[in-house]
Parts: sequence; structure tokens; C-alpha cells
Amino acid sequence: MFEHVGGEATLRKMAEHFHEAVLGDELLGKLFRYGSSHHVDHLTAFLAEMLGGPRRYSEELGGFESIYRAHQGLGISDEQRDRFVELMLESADAVGLPADERFRTAFTRQIARAAGFSTRVSRGELDHFSAPYPELVAWEW
Repeated sequence: MFEHVGGEATLRKMAEHFHEAVLGDELLGKLFRYGSSHHVDHLTAFLAEMLGGPRRYSEELGGFESIYRAHQGLGISDEQRDRFVELMLESADAVGLPADERFRTAFTRQIARAAGFSTRVSRGELDHFSAPYPELVAWEW
């Protein structure tokens, strides 16, 4: 999938587009405005790893534990989760990620799945994780 989308440069463009969109979004902006100034870099690394590219997110940026801790206590609503997915897919379109059915079906499914995980963590529904944390596993077609 990583090569199919055009590699890290394309994913960085997507992360930049998404970051700008989410900061200006009425529903999601408050969740992101006070977050890390490194959000674009971390999102790029996460997407690259999830699509089968370099494992920098896990090896240098905290991997699963980082995602888990970043979402704890946020209380993400279903509406916010759905808007997150919508903006991710709009960003994919805006930067020209492939639109073929095979890729888009898998990509949409995995973005929704990741957003669902983050939502559940944010609500305290998945508070059973502790060190050693699981490894991230690349998404599959």
C-alpha cells in the first residue's frame, strides 16, 4: 500500500492537508489545537508505517503506547469520530491518493477502524493495556 500511494512524500501532503482541515473544523478543532506541534510529522510516520512503509512511528515516536496515551481521556463522541474519518478521506482525495476501489475500500476500512479504536480509548473503554504494549501491525488490503 505504501508504494501504491506514492510513498512518504504523498502521505506528508495528506497529513498537512488533514492537519489544516482539522484545526479549522468546528467539531474537531478543539481536540487538535492544543495537541503536539509535531502532529503532521507523527501522522505522516503513522500512516507510512500502517501502509507498510518505514517503521519510524514504532521505532522512534512511541508506537502503540503513543497512540494509546494521546487519546486517553479525550471523550471523543461518535460524531467527532465520524467527522475525523470524513476529513481523512477528504484529505486523501485532495492530495490525489489512489482512487481505485481495492485501495479505497481497504484504506477507508482501516481509517474507520483506527478511529474507532481511538474513540474507545478516549472513553476509557480500553483501559486494560499496559507495558509491554502490543506492536502496531501494518494494514492489509
